[in-house]
Amino acid sequence: MNGESCVYRRGGALLGMVRERPEEATANAVNRYALRPLAPEEYEVFSLDLCHNQVDRHHSRFPDEELERINELVVGRPLMERHDVGGSLPRGTFFQSRLHRDGERVSVRPDVYVLRTGENAGFILNIEGGVYRETSIGFAFRLPECSVCGRDIRRCEHVPGRTYEGETCHYLMREVVDVIEGSVVASGSQGTHFVAWDAGENVARGLDPAEAFALARRGWPAHPWTARGAGLWARE
Repeated sequence: MNGESCVYRRGGALLGMVRERPEEATANAVNRYALRPLAPEEYEVFSLDLCHNQVDRHHSRFPDEELERINELVVGRPLMERHDVGGSLPRGTFFQSRLHRDGERVSVRPDVYVLRTGENAGFILNIEGGVYRETSIGFAFRLPECSVCGRDIRRCEHVPGRTYEGETCHYLMREVVDVIEGSVVASGSQGTHFVAWDAGENVARGLDPAEAFALARRGWPAHPWTARGAGLWARE
């Protein structure tokens, strides 16, 4: 599958807001993206966890080295709502990021600034009030590597979530190409299932994992789909 990559969405969590006034280093980092210097009272800063290295409900995970790449790529990317990159404009900008380690769990933890405009007032209030709590990352990667055999999982016989000789299959998301955006979403904890687009119809139908991967291996456009937004096996 040379030349192919996967565009996908993956959930995280909103950690909280930075209450104290930004330090000079933070203000300088924010102002790298502004056309004029912004005063601290003109924006709010939030911290988010976007992704980590543990196996998730999609039966997928990031290797640590891919998190390092995501940590670099997320800076400068937009904060969106519900992955709506085609129908809305950004709510904020990720201006710095770090890797957070908690035992074996490693997370990408960026900071985002959101302008305190009238248009953003309700958005900020919903974050501050704990209504908007879940986050999700949109990204592209080339290789979904099977945890059982090490091959491209679109080309092997294993199905994520099934058990083989005592080992539950998952896939490692390798060769991250880009971070497209991060989003605030209604629920980042809902399960994921697979769908395929019927030929000639703009209608999605549900597939179980085995059928979806079987179609993908035959060249059909089998698409992972989540409640946080559409993810797809796509050509880049």
